[in-house]
Amino acid sequence: MYNFLIIESDERVLDLLTQGLGNEFDANIITEFDFDSVEQILNTESVDLVIVRNSFELNMRDIQAAKLLMNLVYDLEKGPPIIVLGEFEFVGQHFDSLPDRFRIEELYRTVIKVLEITPEQIQHFKLPDYVSLAIENFFLIDHAPCDFYIKIVSVDGERFLKRINSQESIDREVIEKYQNNRVRSFYVKKEDHPNLLNHLLQQSLEKIVKVGQSSKSIHEINSETYGISQNLIDAIGVTEHTIRLANASIASMVKSVRGSRNLKSMLEELLSNPSSYAYKRNYLISALCCELAPLMEWGSGDQLDLQIEKMTFFSFFHDIFIKEEQHLKIFSNQQVKELDLQTSELVLNHANKAASLIQSFPRTPGGVDLLIKQHHGTTSGVGFAQNFTTNISPMAIAFIVVEKYAYHILEMKSDDLLSSDKKMEIFNKLYAEFSLPSYRKIVESLEKISIS
Repeated sequence: MYNFLIIESDERVLDLLTQGLGNEFDANIITEFDFDSVEQILNTESVDLVIVRNSFELNMRDIQAAKLLMNLVYDLEKGPPIIVLGEFEFVGQHFDSLPDRFRIEELYRTVIKVLEITPEQIQHFKLPDYVSLAIENFFLIDHAPCDFYIKIVSVDGERFLKRINSQESIDREVIEKYQNNRVRSFYVKKEDHPNLLNHLLQQSLEKIVKVGQSSKSIHEINSETYGISQNLIDAIGVTEHTIRLANASIASMVKSVRGSRNLKSMLEELLSNPSSYAYKRNYLISALCCELAPLMEWGSGDQLDLQIEKMTFFSFFHDIFIKEEQHLKIFSNQQVKELDLQTSELVLNHANKAASLIQSFPRTPGGVDLLIKQHHGTTSGVGFAQNFTTNISPMAIAFIVVEKYAYHILEMKSDDLLSSDKKMEIFNKLYAEFSLPSYRKIVESLEKISIS
């Protein structure tokens, strides 16, 4: 927690600054206007920032507050940064300043600049005292890095009860017991939240790296890390933690897809695995794109590898905000009308929302945000195309067809993989739905790929 010292005599201004800065930066605010007390505070307490009025009147005397502060700080071995409110000049001491009449947002921006506060820190400031994380995020960790709580709601209000102690060993079975008792989230204290995120990241990355030594299948581990990435991105947005975990998950998926012996064995393992529908679909789309890529005019060698990685990145993020299986099976605006208002807003806008998210990610494949925006056939990223057109990217066209093919495959039972009648039934549906030549070309190419 930051300690801010505000030197100001106007009580109304003090109240506004104390409340505003305290809420915005989760800061402890010390207020003072007597300079004997100011000197004592600076010498005995840890002060991260001083905000001082250039001058004010006190007991019929004009107090040159900023000048007095500069002289005090000059004698300190290492003084805190200073923001002066009002016009002021002083040689030999660095400070930032704002005009006499300033907006509170200007002060916030100056504080962020002076203290070099990151977006992640700002987000952390705004967290409640107890922060929730979906219980599925805890499946990959083997011990609690901090105390875990559950929330109890009664007529007397909310209470948080400790259920798992810091450093206590846990496994999937422990987490599933809570899940079976309808516990949807664990809570941690706000100050423990960064430590928990670091621990989740480290444990997840270790599981991805050591997947070959694990008794679990690669699909179980990749599915769990995809679910954690999805939950964390939805909960806390783009941060150092979510970037690293997403990139590691995508790299693992690319390696797995490229290392598959053949589509048939991969499909049998995928369909029989208890991993999430969202993961199965994204993995299958990536695998189909990997098989499709050499049949398209997407380059060769290193260029083709980059395109496959791009399609895997595309697949990983295109529906990152949609978690429910039934919502992932929606392909038309008519289906959306059957949803409640909040869910329909999410489904209609998920492509645009995901495209905006990707723009915050560093070093993303070129143009992938545009592909995500177009993956339901619209150029705006909102809703579903009533009729497919050719005014979107050729790669987006390929993705639209592949996604629908993946949907039909996942509706099959494992025993149906060898059925030529089932395969013919799927392709008849695809040919009926995709009549334009550029779409039909993708269907024809998929038909050449053997899954039996």
